[in-house]
Amino acid sequence: MLNISFITNGRTPYRKIQFEEFSKIPNCRFSIYYTNPNVLERKWKVDQIKNVKEVALKGIKISKKYGFINFGLKKIILDSDLIMLGGYEQPSYQIIARLCKRYKKKYVLVSDGISPKKINEINKKSLKYKLKNYVVKNSAAIFGNGLVSKKYYTEVFDYSKDRIYNQFLTVDVEKIKELGKNKEEFRRYYKLKYNIPIDSEVVIFSGRLIKRKNVDLIINSLIGLKKVFLLIIGDGEEKIRLSDLARQKGIDFAITGFIEEQEELFKMYNVADLLILPSYNEPWGLVVNEAMAAGLPVIVSNECGCSLDLVRDGENGYILTDLENSETLRNLIMKALKNKESFSKKSLEIIDNWTFENSRKSFEELLKSLNNSK
Repeated sequence: MLNISFITNGRTPYRKIQFEEFSKIPNCRFSIYYTNPNVLERKWKVDQIKNVKEVALKGIKISKKYGFINFGLKKIILDSDLIMLGGYEQPSYQIIARLCKRYKKKYVLVSDGISPKKINEINKKSLKYKLKNYVVKNSAAIFGNGLVSKKYYTEVFDYSKDRIYNQFLTVDVEKIKELGKNKEEFRRYYKLKYNIPIDSEVVIFSGRLIKRKNVDLIINSLIGLKKVFLLIIGDGEEKIRLSDLARQKGIDFAITGFIEEQEELFKMYNVADLLILPSYNEPWGLVVNEAMAAGLPVIVSNECGCSLDLVRDGENGYILTDLENSETLRNLIMKALKNKESFSKKSLEIIDNWTFENSRKSFEELLKSLNNSK
């Protein structure tokens, strides 16, 4: 039996399904250790992961950005046959990489993505780069999400592309598709709930309301567009300011607040005709996976990691390269809404490949390669 330990920050809905799928791998036993001792206090309602051991590690908080230094890391290393390391910036991740080297244990670096823009902004002389480089160089393989991960690790760290495996990190695509069978029912319900005119087309943004999400651009792009309603799914520090801006610009809109239940969120995509994610510096953007599983066209900024894999410009949506120009986005919105039927089919076709089953198969290939390299 191969004991595999995954060290990560916290429990998430997508990680739950991913590791329940991984637990099907023969002769493997998975344990997940959370570096955030308060992991169970997250707003998301996420049930315990089936067939996987979960432990919230005790530790000392260093900072809001870099998290905790955790206790008991040496024992985890010694008790494991393989470590999955959920990053490289936290002090605990740095310590684990060095413990693995000392005790001759292999670890796999797990990467959920990175903004394509950041690839060209890395300062290789900085201490931060050197710390990252140590973790990357000493990893036995990288389980990275999408083309952006392969591009990042090969170009920035000169890492062998043959040791990078696509994580296929995704969402519950099948659940979203199943809910989509009742699309018209949900569409009527949410239009009534949020006072959306029956004949309006609905543009949605889903995510935290923070500055780097660039929601202002969506609001300004909708000025003058008739029978288009903006539904903002989420909450955050920018909520009041964005509400004031939308009213000032005469935009028909509603802000839902944070949606705790994943199924409720998935249902809400059925009221939409288009999703826009115009973020600066977005490592991936799983809301795009969600929207595409619901058959939506998408407009995604070129600073979102998912743009390299999920968006086919002019086929299922558009990649936005000018994140300041509302006129450019306005034109793309009109084109996407005009072609929403054909774009919808293409979104469903593309997202079919981004499943937890394919994530498991890719990880099995990674394990096979490690076994062959002994």
